[in-house]
Amino acid sequence: MRIAHLTTVHPRDDTRIFRKMCRSLSAAGHTVTLHVADGRGDADIEGVRIVDLGRPSGRLARATGTAWRMWREALRSRPDILHFHDPELIPGGILARLAGRPVIYDIHEYYRIHLRQTAAVPGVVAMLLAGAYGVAERLAAMCLDACVVVTPHMQRVLPLRRSIVVGNEVQTGEFTPGPIPAADRPKRVCYVGILSAARVVESMVDAAAMAGARLALAGRWYPPGYRAAIATRPGWEMVDELGQLDREQMQREFDVSRAGLLLVRLDGDERHSSNNKLYEYMAAGLPVIASDVEFAREVIDRHGCGLLVSPPTDTEAMSAAIDWILAHPAEAERMGRAGRLAVEAEHSWEQGRDRLLALYDDLIGLGVRP
Repeated sequence: MRIAHLTTVHPRDDTRIFRKMCRSLSAAGHTVTLHVADGRGDADIEGVRIVDLGRPSGRLARATGTAWRMWREALRSRPDILHFHDPELIPGGILARLAGRPVIYDIHEYYRIHLRQTAAVPGVVAMLLAGAYGVAERLAAMCLDACVVVTPHMQRVLPLRRSIVVGNEVQTGEFTPGPIPAADRPKRVCYVGILSAARVVESMVDAAAMAGARLALAGRWYPPGYRAAIATRPGWEMVDELGQLDREQMQREFDVSRAGLLLVRLDGDERHSSNNKLYEYMAAGLPVIASDVEFAREVIDRHGCGLLVSPPTDTEAMSAAIDWILAHPAEAERMGRAGRLAVEAEHSWEQGRDRLLALYDDLIGLGVRP
């Protein structure tokens, strides 16, 4: 089967699109092309053909000219399945479907909420964009062959014609529990991900310092100026700033940490969203200290693999959770083992991969081949 994945927004090495989906499809014997616009040139990586349209000059150019050129390039190769990942690609996806091509929309986030909250445009414009996206999303749900969503909640609240859940779970072999017992590790906790106000980094910095723990921060600052404000906090002297890490570097950091932090500010439907860091910590055998939001509570309460903090800005509660992990290494190890077992049994990418492969097979079997 010839499968084309399209993204104007994400880089070629995106965890969900490339590392999980495209590599798994190639390993299953399919011919996979990933169309991107990251400016790094064409390539063949691990059996996946990368077609790069070049980095666009701005967001408007990306959503218009780049998006249309990407659809044109993808359609030329006449793939059996077209699978796209960004809201700005919806118009081209609908036209491709109306032309008889099988098309899947992969909905990674609650985009309407993100657009309403964006700081990149004035508030009125953000509301208009969110409304326009809502209309486009409904059209896509009605017109396209299928949608892939990241949570069961999305299936319930979106008017989807056909859908499967492929969450942000981790590949079981990608991270493993480290060899050092918790009691022998340094007093250290870690956070890996976007470093933004929505991730309440200031509270993490203050809480770790209050608990006497070093805090490893890894990831990209957003916006870049946010770092300057955080670096002035008294607890900054307890921070190890690691920058952006590859998977091997993340594993090494997990091996010397006592817990993984996942503190987020989420409202409305976003509280049901999924976060791959939760499953990465669990796969590495780390207890998780997380905000008490629906997606984290469901996993942590059911498997006993961490502690919940509410609200995420409660520095004292977060510090108390870190202190408990440091003071109870045996219980922390038990939580870590429970998380790892839960990943293997219920939250592995391999299960999502099998659902995705079955969807492709079903669509071709139903005669949606062009």
